[in-house]
Formats: sequence, C-alpha cells, structure tokens
Amino acid sequence: MELAQASGAIGRDLRILVDDGARNAPLLGLVADQLGCDILVTPLGATLRGPAGAARDEAVEVMPVDRASGNVVDWMLIQPSALRTSLPGWFDLVGGLVLNRTGVVTLPLPDGLEFANREDFVVRRAAAARLGVGHPELVTAALASRSGGFLLSVYDADTTGPSQTVRGGRDVAAALSSIDLYGGDLRLWLRWPDDPAEQPKLDEQLQELALATGASIWTPAPGGMAVLLKGCLDLGVRDRDGRGDQWREYRPPGMTESARFVSDRDGRLVPQGGPVTETAGEVRLISVDRTRENALRDRYAQLSSEPGMFLLDLTVLEDGRLALRYTDDSYLAVGPTEFRGHLDRAGWQGEDLMLLTQVAPERAAGLREHLTVLADELNVEIWTLTPGSTVMPQDGLARAVDEHHRPARWARIAPGDEKPRWRNDDGWLIPRRPDAPTLLPVPTPPAVPTTSLPPPDTTVLPPASPRPALVSPARNTRPHGVRWLPERPGVNAEPIRLWIISEWSPQRVAAEGAPAADLFLLGILDGERLARSHPLRHLICLRVEAGGAVDLSQADVDIPADLRHLVTSSETFLLPAGWLDQARLQAGYLVDEAGHPQQYAELPGTPLTLRCTGARHGTDGLPNEVVRWPRTARGARAWAVIPESPAALDGDYLTLHQRRPPVVPGQRLVQLHVGTNRAIDVAASAAGLAGFTSVRSRLPELLANGVSMLLPRRSFERTTVNRVLFADEGTWRERAKHIDLPLSSLIEPGRR
Repeated sequence: MELAQASGAIGRDLRILVDDGARNAPLLGLVADQLGCDILVTPLGATLRGPAGAARDEAVEVMPVDRASGNVVDWMLIQPSALRTSLPGWFDLVGGLVLNRTGVVTLPLPDGLEFANREDFVVRRAAAARLGVGHPELVTAALASRSGGFLLSVYDADTTGPSQTVRGGRDVAAALSSIDLYGGDLRLWLRWPDDPAEQPKLDEQLQELALATGASIWTPAPGGMAVLLKGCLDLGVRDRDGRGDQWREYRPPGMTESARFVSDRDGRLVPQGGPVTETAGEVRLISVDRTRENALRDRYAQLSSEPGMFLLDLTVLEDGRLALRYTDDSYLAVGPTEFRGHLDRAGWQGEDLMLLTQVAPERAAGLREHLTVLADELNVEIWTLTPGSTVMPQDGLARAVDEHHRPARWARIAPGDEKPRWRNDDGWLIPRRPDAPTLLPVPTPPAVPTTSLPPPDTTVLPPASPRPALVSPARNTRPHGVRWLPERPGVNAEPIRLWIISEWSPQRVAAEGAPAADLFLLGILDGERLARSHPLRHLICLRVEAGGAVDLSQADVDIPADLRHLVTSSETFLLPAGWLDQARLQAGYLVDEAGHPQQYAELPGTPLTLRCTGARHGTDGLPNEVVRWPRTARGARAWAVIPESPAALDGDYLTLHQRRPPVVPGQRLVQLHVGTNRAIDVAASAAGLAGFTSVRSRLPELLANGVSMLLPRRSFERTTVNRVLFADEGTWRERAKHIDLPLSSLIEPGRR
C-alpha cells in the first residue's frame, strides 16, 4: 500500500507485474478501495512474457500468457471491492495489451450515458451502476457543470492523462448523437452551480441542447440537483436545502404537444396520468399487470385482514424493486413519499404491511433491499411471501403456502431492532403478545384523587376523571420547554389522574423514562378509551400535581400541523418536559388484543422522566427539538472522516467538523456541502436542554466523546461530497474533487 502511494498510483490505475496475480484478488480489492483506483493483474494460470524477438534493452509491453496453452490472455480488472461494478475500466484490455481509449469519456447508463472524468471515474462508475432501469421513453445523461457549461473529458493517448474542457449544449448534443433523441425526452443528472452568475449561462446552454437535439430537456430547477434515491434507485430532484422539488422542462422551438412527464412527490419524473391502483375487498392497494387484475379481484374478495395489518399487492420488477403500473402500462419502482401518499389514499393509518405479491428467488434480494428503505421511512413492519410461495385464502385470511400447498413462512422487514409485532403460525401471521409485566402481589393499588384504582384481579378501570378547572402559571414558573406553547398556558388547578400509552413496559418506563420523540408526553382523562384504541400496548396511570398538565383544548394553543394527529381527544393534556417532575407514576396495565386492560402492576410513585427516542431526524437519543445547522439558505461546508473502504456505519450519525480534523490513518476525509438544517448542533442542543432535569438524552454522552456537530444518517442521501482526501504520511492528500455525489454513495454503496 505504501509503495503504491509513493509511486503516485493514487487516482490512476495500478498494474501489478507478477504471475498469477488474480490469486490475491480479495486482498487487492481492499487495496483498490484505499487507493481509489482499479488494479490490473494477470489471471490465474498466466505468466508474464514480452513479445518474441525483442532486444534485451528494448522497452516492451509485457503480456499475460496462459501457461497451459501458450496463448495470450487479457489482463484481469480488479475494481475497489466496495465500488465493484460490471462496467469497464479506464483502459481497453484487448489481446493482452492495455490500450488507451479514444473519444469522449463516457460510461453506459441503463437508458443513456454518463460523461465521466479521471478525477472521480471510479466513484461515478459505481453511481452509474446503481441507477435502476426507468421509463423506456426517458433517456438519461449524467453531466458535471462548470463555469456555466458542461465538463467533458476526452481520453488522451498522452500519458499525462485526459484533457477536460467546458463545452456547450451543441457539443453535448454531438456527444449524444448515437442516441435517437429527436422528439423524445432527455433527463440530465446534474447539479446546478451554486454561483448565481453561472446559472444564466447554464440556462442558455440547456436551451441550446434542446434546440440541437430536438428533445425536451429535463433538469432540476436552478440551484437544485438530481440525486440517486435509495431503494427505488431512480433520480429525484432536490432544491439547495435538500427538499424534494420539481423537474424543469426545456422545450425545443416548435414543440406544441403537452409534456409527457410530470414530477411526483419524490421529485421523480413519471408519466402523465399517474399510477393505476385499485382495491379488492380488504386488499386496499393493488397495482399489477392488467391481465391479472380480474383474477386477483375475485381471489382477494375472500380475504379480510387482522386489525393492525394492511394488505396490498404491487408489481416486482426484474431486479426486485417494488413498482406501480402507470396509465401508459409502464412500471416504475415506487419512491417512499409516493408510496406513503398512495397508502394514505387507500385508507392506511399506520398499520404494518402485508405484501401479497409472489416473489421469484432471483428477485428476493432486490425486493428486500427496497422494502428495507420503505419500512424505515414508514416506520412499520413489512411482511412478504418467501420465494416460491403464494397466498391461499383460508378462513378469510391470507395463508402462505408453498408449491405443494404446505404452510410457508412470511419474511419480515422492519426498521431498527424492535421485537416483531407478528409471528408465523402455520402459514398465517398472527399478532404477537408483548412480554407481560411482572405481576406484583399488591392487595390494593395506591389512592388517587376522586376514586381509587381497581384491585389487581379486575380489568375495570376507574371512570374518567372530571375535567379540571384551569389556571395560568405564575410568572416565575420554570420554562415548560415546548416552543409552540404560549409562555403561560392554562394548566390544571388541582391534582388529576392522567393516562398515557407506551410501547415499553411499566417497569421499563419507571427505570428508563417514557419514550418520546418530542419534549412532551400526551395523556388523557379516560383510561378505558385510551386502552381501546391501543391494543397490545402498555397503559400507565399518572398522578399530576396542580400546574403540571396543559389543556390542549384551549383556544390559544395552536398545535403544529405535523403534531395534530397525536391529539386524538378533546380531553388530551400535554405534559411538558420542563414540568414532568410534577407527574408521578402510579400503576401500569398490559392492554390485550381487544383493547382491555389486564395484568395490573404497581409502580413506585417516582416522578416521571422522558427518554428521547424515535425522532424524525433518525439519530436515536435526541429529541425532535434539536438545534439545526447550518442556518444559511445556501447551506455550508463541513468535513467528516469516513472509513477508507465504503461500508455502512455502525451508528446512526456522522461526526462533522467545521475545520479540517487531524489525520486518521486508514480513513478518508471528505468535504461536504450540508444543506440548510440537515445537521445537528450538539453543543447548542445540549445547552438548550441543560435545565430540563427530567429529560434523558444522548447529548451529554456525545459531548463527552467530542462530538459538537453531527449529520444524521437520514441526511446522508441529501448531503453532497465535494472533495475526497486520503491519509498519507501524516497529512491529508487530495484524491478527487468536484464529485457532486451523495454522501451515501461513499458510505453505504448499496447494490451494484
């Protein structure tokens, strides 16, 4: 490795002149990872020879020769193991020779071309290989923008390498002349320049490209970028803040017909008319080949669903991605936002998903990869048929059977490491009962205002407490910690009993705190009602002292739109983090499948605490109400140290540095463009929570480990890499720049 670095192999291909070089292919793949280049070796069974008749002092090109046959064989290409693809390398390997290619540097895309350059050839090749097959009438060209034009590289026979020049729209049209574009649609995978002065120039060249090709040119809006979306492996557009955006069309003069494509909710280009979906009985979302619709409609009319499970049947593409059928009979892999939208329209209310689609063995891995992304985005379990099995309606439910009609298992895809909510039982999926809390031999539960709790052997809860009178807190009251609440909201004038629901057992809540994504908990007065709407959860009783609960039915409380779904009753009270010490744990119950409280457990009467978990940003242990960074409209640059060999990180975040950090041997340093509010300011967030003693978060641990700023994993896809450096003898050395690819392509390479 050190020898390769010293020889200047970084950023260039490395050829190793030894016999049987492929014998060390696994090790050399790791070396290629660290060097960021391809390696050429002799195949197994081959030895190196020069051309016959060459003088001893003559410079010759050695070639690999098969020992057994004596025939010349081609060099073997070893790509970086984490960025391995089936695409070719920089050189042409023909007849035992390593030849320079000629012409414009391009790589094939499923429906188009990528215009690459030497600096980031390996990374862009990996990105090109990840792009999935899209709409058959949509051609894709991947380009880098420079100085208001397009950066095109040309192979050069000179050993100094290829030349790079900024070209215009007509030059790009000429480079695409092998593709019939006239009257069609061309989608550009590019990032607009950040410099406002360059944007009008690029706009002019895009119009030139439309004129020269006679095609509609689709690009992100000025200031935006096209990115490769995880899971669906299609291109989506993002604005400079990383939010989903619309594609922009440049039309050639004289084109009068309406646009054939529109942007969907994931920022992807899809056909006009949208997907074709329907329902059959309790299978509420179906999008399949039209020839199967009638048969499935009759078959699924017999099915019903278990409470908490949503049934659907979609199309699985050849590479395993889950897809919808569109009005033009094309099939496109579904993106997470579009998927959620169609689920919502079909009546989905957060249930787990049962996918009834048959899965061929060769498509199972791709389907699992796509469903993993969807399950994480929706925060649900997704259950699918195992390869070779099918659904047989029996007793009104979906039963999985194999080709011999024997019971088969369902496969589970779920976010995180939570225990499954369902279990396999002879081909059916049935709800799994949560672990029951330990029963305590307490003869009588503790007294609370107005009435007492029932004895342990009954499942009848006391009647709902009456709504308390309200008062305003004193002016010197501690801050409550909820940004959208008035400073002095109306609170209970006397002690009340409130009930909260929890995924965690009462004993765990007492020991670790109640899990919450926000800096508050919600409770209601009627425990029976709360239990009925939350089967298989834990019901916990609290005594809240005067002044500890905020009545959310007050007219002056404006609940944010993204939180209104949490307020399910006019009797809902909010327990803010700053006042949680006024709420004390009384008792807990396990709610059964029918929504009835069972199994009473006494709790110690200690003050309630809140454990931060499940926040939208995806970094566990931090609340939703963190301090975001950067605040500037254009985002900001930051540095991060990542593994030398691309691989998924162990944790759920990446530490950011505003200054270049010290060299870490065996690691890479990347300069990132972080969009507005994509990162978390750990130090500022910790300072904001310093006075909230009832909140248990990960912030103190992060600060103790030297993390003052972090990028959540969910922001990797929308954070762009500008430069890559490697560690070399105590300093960071440049490996590639102007990459303009998502951070996820270097950390989580995904499927090749």
